[in-house]
Amino acid sequence: MKTLLQVALLLLCFQFRSTGQLANFNGTAEALQTSMYNTFGVPNQNYWWCAHGVDALLDGYTRTRSETYKTRMKSLLLGIRSFNGNTYINHFYDDMEWLGIAALRAYHETGDADYYNVATTLWNDIKGGYTNGAIDWNKGCAGCKNACANAPAVILAARIYRFTNAAADLQYATNIFAFMKANLVDPVTGAVWDAINLNTGVTNKDWIFSYNVGTFIAAGWELYKVTGDVNYLNDAVKTANYAMNSRRTNGMFFADETGGGDGGLFKGIFIRYLSELAREGNIPAATRAGYKEAIRFNAQTLKTNGINPSTNLVGANWSQQPSGSTDYATQLSGVMVIEAAATLDQSYFYKDVNYGGSYWGLTAGSYNTAALTAKGISNNDITAFAIPEGYQVTLFKNDNFQGGSLVVSGNSAWIGTAWNDSVSSLIVNYTAGATFYKDCNYTGAVISLPAGDYTLTQLQARGILNDDVSSVKVSSGYQVVLYENDNFSGTTVTTRTDLSCLVSQTFNDKTTSVRITATGAAPAALTTAQTAPAGKHTFQGLSLYPNPAGNTLYLKTPDNLTGATVTVFDITGRARITGRLTANNISVSGLPAGVYWMTVVKDGKKITLSFVK
Repeated sequence: MKTLLQVALLLLCFQFRSTGQLANFNGTAEALQTSMYNTFGVPNQNYWWCAHGVDALLDGYTRTRSETYKTRMKSLLLGIRSFNGNTYINHFYDDMEWLGIAALRAYHETGDADYYNVATTLWNDIKGGYTNGAIDWNKGCAGCKNACANAPAVILAARIYRFTNAAADLQYATNIFAFMKANLVDPVTGAVWDAINLNTGVTNKDWIFSYNVGTFIAAGWELYKVTGDVNYLNDAVKTANYAMNSRRTNGMFFADETGGGDGGLFKGIFIRYLSELAREGNIPAATRAGYKEAIRFNAQTLKTNGINPSTNLVGANWSQQPSGSTDYATQLSGVMVIEAAATLDQSYFYKDVNYGGSYWGLTAGSYNTAALTAKGISNNDITAFAIPEGYQVTLFKNDNFQGGSLVVSGNSAWIGTAWNDSVSSLIVNYTAGATFYKDCNYTGAVISLPAGDYTLTQLQARGILNDDVSSVKVSSGYQVVLYENDNFSGTTVTTRTDLSCLVSQTFNDKTTSVRITATGAAPAALTTAQTAPAGKHTFQGLSLYPNPAGNTLYLKTPDNLTGATVTVFDITGRARITGRLTANNISVSGLPAGVYWMTVVKDGKKITLSFVK
């Protein structure tokens, strides 16, 4: 029998054990972040580079929750104001937008009101550059409508709207997006042109930069999140597919962008926003998987070929080590792609329906209530989830993996009545293939692979070195064959069970190629959350009618709902109706057509049901 101390230590190990991309890129991300700080410290110039510096440090903070990153973020924020004349207001609208985006995200992650104040101060000034449906590039060029000043403005306006609920902020976002789509986006391919000068009527279609492509993707995605209009999501996917199909050379995005300086930042910005789209639950799984694999390939190429091993500095060409010095912008770009790759196989959990509201990514591991809280997830606050292929999650009603449980995989825009806001602990497992460890007893560097055939080149692309596997975990329903030579030749070891140390098979550090096949014996996880029978914490037999609803929606239940608190959410997770019931019905005449969720709470009982208007 384990002592309480042993149990606590075991839980701690579970909480911080990870597999897959985080394990592959976590060390590299930390090394690049450390090198960036040691080399550049808190810069005293280049406003827009430093704005992205705040964003990159925030990537490190969300990955580690380390106070070190919070301290560095705040120092950089204050440093920007100091070298900018003791103000955050700038001549260039795009520069202010970058900092506004980073500051608002920092406020969301840390709760520090200083960041929110910076974001709103900047947004109020940025709106002064709005004319003819779009934002000017700077305060000295009226009519210069550059993509770099408008797609970020949409991102910032849409995110500000989530906090202010001010219709004017959303109107700015939709107007600017419409201007861009009409004037700066190729209607056939989805490519994003650099600028249009309204004074001359000339559109610069020759310059198609990665960061403009990335921010337009994000602009469409953000508007979809706040409006529920799928056309915005389709626009984002169209532009992302342009990059996937037309701007990759030997797998590398925008391989022609190899300069430093301002251009050194471009690809990192693109990757940041493509990675956000890659976790959107409402696009096809195959599309998401394609985006993730492309990002992983670029990150792995940089990790393998593009980092100076003695300095951990990167070059503008991610396929080769820098030959000379590296500037801050170029290092930031490298940090961004590695940080993005570290999140690719995380399972995401959402506060609101339809993947709305706050969201949090978790790697494989076990998380009790304290561990979830440390990651920013409050107790009983999960409403939707998006779990990548090859993973499954076990949800628990109570802390420390106790109480009712439910195994889920795939995506669910709503977790279901019985589980909505009812998760207190959970376990994320990799289930679709095998996990390979550098050292015996499942320790050291770790990489998870789905079913497939892997030559040495393919293993190295995934982060597994030649002759460097010492232990293996095999998911239920899979078989692994380890080969001593490349291309599936030489001596083999075949297993359907875990092997804690390949010394026992005289095969330690001998793996050069691998085959992983499904045997068909694995139990299937549920692809969506299921509704459990009603109990003492929910309402017996409550239903809504008519559904679709007219002007009045009726609640049918044996319970007396008078005095119950009722909230109606739209598809974005925004509360549209809030109040108390005076009878078992509610007026929905003011709602536009759409899909809605209603939450009813009374006397400790709670239920959420969906309806169509």
